[in-house]
Amino acid sequence: MKKGSGVLLHISSLPGHGIGSLGKQAFHFVDRLHEAGFSYWQILPLNPTSPYCGNSPYSSNSLIAGNRYFINLDQFVSLGWLDQSDVELPVCDRVDFEAVDKHRKVVLKKAFDNATDEVKKQVAAWAKQNESVYTYALYSAFASKFGTPWTIWPQGLKAFDKKAVNTYAKECCDKIDQFLFEQYFFFTQFAELKAYANNKGIKIIGDMPVYASFDSADVWANQKLFEVEGYKTNLCAGVPPDYFSKTGQLWGNPVYKIAEHKKTGYKWMLDRFLMAQKFCDVLRVDHFRGYESFWAVQAGEKTAINGKWVKSFGKELFDKLGEVSDVEIIAEDLGIITPEVEKLMKDLDYPGMNILLFAYNSENSKYLPKNHLKNSVSYIGTHDNDTLVGWLNKVTDWEKENMIKQTGYDGDYNIFFDELFASKSDVVIVSMQDMLGLDTSYRMNVPSIPNGNWSYQMKEGEFSDELVERFAKLNEKYNR
Repeated sequence: MKKGSGVLLHISSLPGHGIGSLGKQAFHFVDRLHEAGFSYWQILPLNPTSPYCGNSPYSSNSLIAGNRYFINLDQFVSLGWLDQSDVELPVCDRVDFEAVDKHRKVVLKKAFDNATDEVKKQVAAWAKQNESVYTYALYSAFASKFGTPWTIWPQGLKAFDKKAVNTYAKECCDKIDQFLFEQYFFFTQFAELKAYANNKGIKIIGDMPVYASFDSADVWANQKLFEVEGYKTNLCAGVPPDYFSKTGQLWGNPVYKIAEHKKTGYKWMLDRFLMAQKFCDVLRVDHFRGYESFWAVQAGEKTAINGKWVKSFGKELFDKLGEVSDVEIIAEDLGIITPEVEKLMKDLDYPGMNILLFAYNSENSKYLPKNHLKNSVSYIGTHDNDTLVGWLNKVTDWEKENMIKQTGYDGDYNIFFDELFASKSDVVIVSMQDMLGLDTSYRMNVPSIPNGNWSYQMKEGEFSDELVERFAKLNEKYNR
């Protein structure tokens, strides 16, 4: 990756109509990044989210579709399909996902109903070139008609029998067309934002979850590729017991049938990566160790203790990816990483990640800036970590002493920006919350806590001239 620095802020966290969107605030954010000397904007997965799944972008009913919440409604106002009063939501301190969900269902239906026939023809032509998006529209329309999960649908439909799918599609054509309409505008609006960012010298760093959710268009339409038997998950994903959890983590997603993927030349996986490339210049691959081997647990287990390691896609998948894609990859390699995973990363020459918040719990941690590899991406913290200020309020006495010895910390958290930007890593990333000096209550996610996450939303004007100037000087000082 080209040397530089960037900011981590998800689309949902931009100021907007109840939630961030692909509208003017996103373009303004790009302008501020450019003025401050940044060259990367890192976002979280763009998949659809739901209040019923904790609003997590890592738990979605589609790995390839875009989140309807992010569609720029102002465009529909300018086209005359919505009134200004339609798009306004009360300003809240945090994203109210249930309110946003109810609001978008109403206004997007109105925009679709008012759209011109010419636009709907454009959507239909676009859909023919995007088969996986059409599958998502089918799934969404059927879910609206029959409820969820897909395992309660009529027999032929839940088996993804083509005759049954076509029959029910005729009954749900209006719903299907609306979901395609939404995806068309999500894709075209994001393409405009990405082109604008790239023209400003800003690369988008995207994020790809490793697993599909069981109740998703991905699994429904590709059951042979997943450990799903009799319309039930057979083997579940997770991680084994470790220092952090005596019982491991049981995620519940169905794991992959690697042999079935290999028979197809990894077509489904490659299509996933190619779709992700539409939205980014660099792709952070979540839980990268799962591409070397993954932990599989028999369905019905209450914990992740009784699992087994299964060999995964390995280098063969990424070699094939390199033949069809030029997207740069960041391998999320946090946690316990085996020599086999390290070899895979080395063979592929993918950069790993460093977290500064983990650097001071030992005297010579690999996360200390002096130990960072050039081919790596370094963060103060990710979306799963506490904020810098929140973390500083909780560190142990020993950590604080070590921190003072390593950095000269005197109570001013800004010293850690210097520590990060001075790193040998090619790329360094800071979160918007840390730039603003926000405390724990503003963190994006607390892993294993099901509610109250993902709702951070910055206020209009917070990316101030003073903040731009401060980080412009930092980028210049460290030649980033």
